[in-house]
Amino acid sequence: MYTPKVSVQANALPFYIKEIGFTDKRRLVKGSQNNYSDYMFLYSLTDMVFVKYRAKVLIANNDIVLSACNTPLHFIRKKSGEYIYMIIGGTSAQFFYNYIRNSSGVFHVNTLSNTYDYVLSILNSQTSTDDFLYQMEAGAMIHQLLLDLFKISRNVLETKSKTPVQDSAIQTAVRFIEEHYNHSLTIDEVCNSVSFSKYYFCKLFKESTGMTLHQYVIEYRLNKSKELLSYTKLNIASVANSVGFNNTLTYSRQFKEKYGMTPSEYREYY
Repeated sequence: MYTPKVSVQANALPFYIKEIGFTDKRRLVKGSQNNYSDYMFLYSLTDMVFVKYRAKVLIANNDIVLSACNTPLHFIRKKSGEYIYMIIGGTSAQFFYNYIRNSSGVFHVNTLSNTYDYVLSILNSQTSTDDFLYQMEAGAMIHQLLLDLFKISRNVLETKSKTPVQDSAIQTAVRFIEEHYNHSLTIDEVCNSVSFSKYYFCKLFKESTGMTLHQYVIEYRLNKSKELLSYTKLNIASVANSVGFNNTLTYSRQFKEKYGMTPSEYREYY
C-alpha cells in the first residue's frame, strides 16, 4: 500500500491519489476511514465478490469497481489472485462519479482497452520523489480512466438498443477472431463467419465496438503478444508469427505505435 502526500496544491487538483495498492489479500475492507467525497477504483485480476449495503455482486477477471467511500466496501476473494485498488479524491471526482456510476458499481472492461496499462502506470509511478508531480501525472491518468468508463457506460446503453440478431452476430465474430487470430485472418473471413455482407457488418461492428474490424483484429493480436513477451522466452519474430503477424517489422512498428515502446523494450520493462 502507498499513501502519497496530499499537499494543499494537490488537494486542489481535479483528481489525486489518497491511497493505492497492489495486493493478493483474500479480504479487503475500505471506506469507513475515508471521506464521503472519496471514491474507490478497483481493477480485479481474479474472481471476487463485492459487498456493499449487504448486497453481493460477482466481480470477474478484468472487471472494474467504482464506488463512493461513504460506507465500508468489502471485497472477498475465495481463490488465488490479485487486484489493484485506488482511493481517489479531487475537485472533479464527485462530478465524474455521478455521471458514470451505475446500480452495481461494476464495469466490464474490454481487455483491448488501455485501462490496465493506465492503472499499472499509476502504480509504478509511486517511486517518484516529487509528490506533487506524481499527483499531477496520476490525476491525468485517472481522468482518462474515468473517461473510458464513461464511454463504456454509453456503449452499454447503445448496445441494448440493438436487435438480438445484430448483437449475436457481433459476439460470434469476436469469438471467431479469438479462435483464429493467430492465422492469416481476413476481414472477408470474419464477415462470412456471421453470414453478413462485408459493408453492412463492418459498419455494424464499428458502431457497436467503437473500432473497425481491422483495428480490433490488430489490437487483439498485439494484446496477446504482450502475454508472450511477458511469460515466454520466444524471440520477437516467433512472437509476431504466433499472434498472426507475417512480418516482424510490421508487428514491431504497430506495437510501438500502440504502446509507445518496442516489443523488446516492453519485455525488459515488464
